[in-house]
Amino acid sequence: MLAAAIIFVTIDLVEHLDKFVDAGAGIQLVARYYALYVPFIIYLTIPVGVLLATLFTIGGFVYRNELTAMQASGVSLWRILVLMLIVSSPLAAGVWYLGENVVPQYNFERKELYRINVRKGKGSVSSRQGRIYLQTSPTEFLKMESYDPTLKTAYRVQLQSIDGGRVASRVEADSMHFDHGAWTFLAAHKTEFGARDIKMTALDSLPCPDFKFTPDDLIRVNIEPDEMSYKDIQSLINRLQAAGIRGLRWSVDLAFKFAQPFAAFIIVLFGVPFASFRRRGGLVLGFGLSLLVCFVYFGFQQVGRILGYGGELSPLWAAWIGNAVFGAIGLTLVWRAPK
Repeated sequence: MLAAAIIFVTIDLVEHLDKFVDAGAGIQLVARYYALYVPFIIYLTIPVGVLLATLFTIGGFVYRNELTAMQASGVSLWRILVLMLIVSSPLAAGVWYLGENVVPQYNFERKELYRINVRKGKGSVSSRQGRIYLQTSPTEFLKMESYDPTLKTAYRVQLQSIDGGRVASRVEADSMHFDHGAWTFLAAHKTEFGARDIKMTALDSLPCPDFKFTPDDLIRVNIEPDEMSYKDIQSLINRLQAAGIRGLRWSVDLAFKFAQPFAAFIIVLFGVPFASFRRRGGLVLGFGLSLLVCFVYFGFQQVGRILGYGGELSPLWAAWIGNAVFGAIGLTLVWRAPK
């Protein structure tokens, strides 16, 4: 994993070095950028580390005839496999913890450094925004002339509801404020367009419909999946679905968030019986096969992601195709391996 971190950082530095130099970024900024990158690298490479550790451990037993001695004394391969799965449990929990509590925040800070200090652009968090348009449901459209995130208040707001191709109602308010988990129109005028008449009502305050967005959603723009936790992505999907948007790519990313921690279990299930077969070539061959298996595993994950984005696979299958294939191969190897 240390070698993987060095390789990741080196490749990324070569790719972005000219941009850092052109922007006049100092050594401290570059060092902080890559320090924030390390947790994401660890998050990605833990399954690889688990596979290599499993293959070297069991492979060492095989080459030193320790596995034969264990089995001769009554210790079955099933027992070794169960022990390895138990040991991998905290690693799987660590992957989930990193993906939810560490990686999103660090990735966000890292990309903010790059967006602001290197690209000299605006950050994804705005202190004050101009006009905003939102589709809050398949039939409702919201417009805000301006929004102040410090006060959690939008100004000169208009909400239109469409029914059968015509405007059914319109709410115009001086402001819209977020408090106690809900939005409220202030100094509002509601107009209802009936088939034969028009009804107008003036209200000091009017509860908003069940909007699926929060103040944080209004100030954070251009956020990528690796900058969001499972809860954040799920909230975004709910907002998209409420607006009548499918949000397929985000559903795939959400499924990958859940599938990633289970990779440690699947890798162990595959690695223990795979390493238990004696081969010529020793640990050098075992190391080469380990790297090949890692590339194939990540290849399945990438192919699944692409097929999921394109709609050829459901988000669940897109995220789990790698785990499913390697899990099936692992169970087959366990069945064939000498117990």
